[in-house]
Amino acid sequence: MRYEYEGPTTERYNRSNRGFDFTTPNPVQDRARANYARSPIPQIPVAEFRTPGGLLFAGTGGQPRTLWNGNNNNWAPRIGIAWLVRPKTALRLGYGIFYQSLGTDRNDVGQQGFDQRTSLTPSNDNGRTFTATLSNPFPDGFLAPLGAANGLRTFLGRSPSFFTPSRRNGYLQRWSFTVQRELPGRMMVEAGYTGSKSVGLGIGFNYDSVPVEYLSRSPERDQAAIDFLSANVPNPFRGIEEFEGTAWYQNANLPRSQLLTPFPHFNGISTTLSDGFSWYHSGHIRFERRFSRGILAQAAYTWSKFMEAVERLNAQDLLPHHVISPQDRPHHIVISGQYEFPFGRGKLVSSRFAAVNHVIGGWSTQAIYQWQSGPPIGFGNILFRGQLADVVLPRSERAVERWFNINAGFERDSTRQLASNYRTFPLRLTGLRADGWNNWDLSLFKTLRFTERVSLQLRAEAQDAFNHAMFQPPNTAPVNTLFGTVNATIWGEQRKVTVAAKLLW
Repeated sequence: MRYEYEGPTTERYNRSNRGFDFTTPNPVQDRARANYARSPIPQIPVAEFRTPGGLLFAGTGGQPRTLWNGNNNNWAPRIGIAWLVRPKTALRLGYGIFYQSLGTDRNDVGQQGFDQRTSLTPSNDNGRTFTATLSNPFPDGFLAPLGAANGLRTFLGRSPSFFTPSRRNGYLQRWSFTVQRELPGRMMVEAGYTGSKSVGLGIGFNYDSVPVEYLSRSPERDQAAIDFLSANVPNPFRGIEEFEGTAWYQNANLPRSQLLTPFPHFNGISTTLSDGFSWYHSGHIRFERRFSRGILAQAAYTWSKFMEAVERLNAQDLLPHHVISPQDRPHHIVISGQYEFPFGRGKLVSSRFAAVNHVIGGWSTQAIYQWQSGPPIGFGNILFRGQLADVVLPRSERAVERWFNINAGFERDSTRQLASNYRTFPLRLTGLRADGWNNWDLSLFKTLRFTERVSLQLRAEAQDAFNHAMFQPPNTAPVNTLFGTVNATIWGEQRKVTVAAKLLW
């Protein structure tokens, strides 16, 4: 039985944000509403125009100093059973819970309000006159950070982010079942199953997105919806000093979409919630011939499926999107072997001359072959009118110049692409995959023994010995001229040959 407690992070001088107030009216609300009343939009009556909330600060206004609330319930039981069913047959079972860390190795403190950027504004009348000069580019001075003193007025007109104080440590449950059988000739075969499920995984969320009722549900480009949301309307925050340093302080207009958001005085409010989860299942079979007569051999095959829900298809979605994981690799084969040449003293081929034995003896070679399925390929918010089954090309027709069928129904015209819509096209397609692994690693070793305790090993190793290209995923932007083509390889996976010497004593 294991118990874990992770103390929440604190900042020594309380120079950090802690959560967000979603309900208290922001101090600028009355002034912004008065400005809004001069030119309201039909979608929001003047009485319903609100600017709720703002950032909170650690150790201020009754807030604790810690960035989040500690979790006292992280119990992690683990159990393993090994049963010798027969003299040469063993059964192994295992189960365990493992917790995710939230600490300083994963999350930094948020210090919005404790630093301040001063924008260069050389002219207030579109260049007719200039207040800034080369000798004095900031005639009004620099904006000083106010720390927590500005309270809810901090970062207005910007995009604040915060750590959710109520987050809990995500955890993974893992279980396995394996049968091992010893065979004649120092050989062993193993078959097993491994599964896992993770819950409470971190997933990004924006509290300040346009309400879903304003998004287009049309399968085609909806220019009316795009024009409606992007139309300029009078800016109710213009001239309010708390917005100084942002474009909102001077701009006469804002897009209509900004005023429709739940928090129109911010340009987005992001955090991480513990809503994500994933699940994994795999079956494997492994063969091993233990070292005997100079030969060691191993082979393993794994079939698996990895699903996850750690992204939202639309910012407005309450639940994450269930989809194949980008780490999913259905098939994985590894074959490795080592051979010690039977030459030298005490071997099958030897000489009565010690010098000859030193030259022909001590040689061995090693080979590792890996083959693995490629990752699933994803697209953006695209317009697709065909059948998904038609996108995948037969392996005999696939090439770097045409990795999938670009004529299966993709809209290629840039003027007809979707925008301001509620997306339905999935994040990734499990049947369409990028290039996988097909790799040989070869090694040659020579050991020179000087005494019983001192020896020198010479090594020549070739990673990706046959220089088999490992390609990056193809271009998936329909409006790009390279759509459907592969134009890069995985960096660092080309053939590398290393020669080294290792002294052992």
